[in-house]
Amino acid sequence: MSKSAIRYVPNALSTTRILLACVFPFSPEWLWLWLVLGSGCSDFLDGWVARRWQVQSWQGGLLDGVADKLFILCALTTFIAAGKFSAWWLPALLSRDLLVAFTAIYALSIRSWESFKKMDARWSGKIATLAQFLLFLVVLLFPHKIWPALCGAALFSVGAAGDYGWLFLLELRLREKEKRTES
Repeated sequence: MSKSAIRYVPNALSTTRILLACVFPFSPEWLWLWLVLGSGCSDFLDGWVARRWQVQSWQGGLLDGVADKLFILCALTTFIAAGKFSAWWLPALLSRDLLVAFTAIYALSIRSWESFKKMDARWSGKIATLAQFLLFLVVLLFPHKIWPALCGAALFSVGAAGDYGWLFLLELRLREKEKRTES
């Protein structure tokens, strides 16, 4: 396959994850495991293909992040609706995602989209996403172990929220410093 054709593969995999997210709440419970596995594989492969073939782009990274967040939100709300765990876990489990969304809205509101665009994916965010996918597997395969999985996923999400929040604050301070220097 040529490099020009390969450049579409990561975005196609991310788009597949968006479709899996849209299907998840309406799927029978016996299919959830396969949807989680398919989503997890597409998440791993889109990044791997993009790096391996050097076809990364900011837009592709954004699509990947949106696909992750949409799948995670759909899976979590579906599990809550099915009574797998309580809704009070949502704020902690989604703290990183909520902070990133708030940061994007804030950056747009102050016309500092470039500051937001400089916030690349971080290891803390990757680990939080992995912990959320592991939580899904525990919910489906080992429901008696759900408590430690919920605690771990929540802890990693809160940690990633702190990491991303700190990164954005540093970027805003740098932006303000540059503005003062230009004046």
